[in-house]
Amino acid sequence: MFPIPTQYLHSPCEIKTISNELLTTGSISDILHGAIQICNDFDVLPIVHCNTPVKINVYNNTVGFKVLVGRVFLSTSELMQITNIQNLIDFERRSFFRLKVTKKAKACLLPTETTEEIDTPEFEVTITDLSLSGLFINTERKLEIDQPFIVTFPLYGNEIPFSCKVEREKEVPHLNGYGCSFLDNTTHQFDLLCRYLFELQREQIKSSRGLL
Repeated sequence: MFPIPTQYLHSPCEIKTISNELLTTGSISDILHGAIQICNDFDVLPIVHCNTPVKINVYNNTVGFKVLVGRVFLSTSELMQITNIQNLIDFERRSFFRLKVTKKAKACLLPTETTEEIDTPEFEVTITDLSLSGLFINTERKLEIDQPFIVTFPLYGNEIPFSCKVEREKEVPHLNGYGCSFLDNTTHQFDLLCRYLFELQREQIKSSRGLL
């Protein structure tokens, strides 16, 4: 019996301790009978003791979030195999791959059902929180809940646009703060964002271990 649907193959994931300390990031490279296998194309994996209980946060933009727990069966620098997989309620999904950042970006509004055309210039935003599912921005501009917009920021030498929608408003000192979700973006955009977050998390892990 497979522990999760095969649609989650190649999905990005986080491996954490049961107390939520981040161990590593990677992707599901194989779904076996009663186990899953994790790899990371961008970095070596840490060696984790056999039988260590871990939490696996899995993200898939098609079939959704999964929170799993299991035990490490095999751990090398190239792969980690986790058995005894059990599902948890996805109450932590908003924190998946969520990192504090300070990233300048440009944004422009998109038309809505009530505004067929919008002729407004680009405006500056600062991204202070970034995840695979959305971002938090600070800006001088006043936005409305459900307002769609495009935010563009540099990734690997290119300016990458992402479609977003304002979900909530939060007061921040001297600015307007908005929690936003990503809308339908391409697989290429998703892969670039995933790679970027993997690299940031790898730096975070190294920093916490005194390796930077």
